[in-house]
Amino acid sequence: MYQKILVPVDIDYPEIAAVVYRKAAELAGCSGGEIRLLSVIPGFGMPIVASYVTDDIRQETYQSVCSALEDFIQKNCAADVTYEVATGKNWEEIIKTAQSWRADLIMVYHNYRREFNEAFSGSCARRVAENARCSVLWVRNLHSGRQQGKE
Repeated sequence: MYQKILVPVDIDYPEIAAVVYRKAAELAGCSGGEIRLLSVIPGFGMPIVASYVTDDIRQETYQSVCSALEDFIQKNCAADVTYEVATGKNWEEIIKTAQSWRADLIMVYHNYRREFNEAFSGSCARRVAENARCSVLWVRNLHSGRQQGKE
């Protein structure tokens, strides 16, 4: 089974993150695996944008995300869950973290009902699945309580 499960979470949506975590915990429990949560802060690669974002703002954002993840873990997760905060493009940072941590599964949430958005920007989940060197499990439509295809 899976020994290292990486669970990217958007801390702005704790209800969805909690459901994805519980599904990962079920899988990890089958084989004594471990779970690492990952939250990605957007990068500020464009010089015009980066010039307005000071180091203090970056540090404050990082600390805020770490604090939110620690609170999330305390409320929703087993004590041995670890976390990481990365900065950059979400899907790229997920892939990098999975490789450096040697994850054998990435469990990603995918909102199946956002076809319009995906037509223009592409899906983070899709990009992770296309580029990951390990297995990727898509968890879909958790917020609606409806199953795919039964809308």
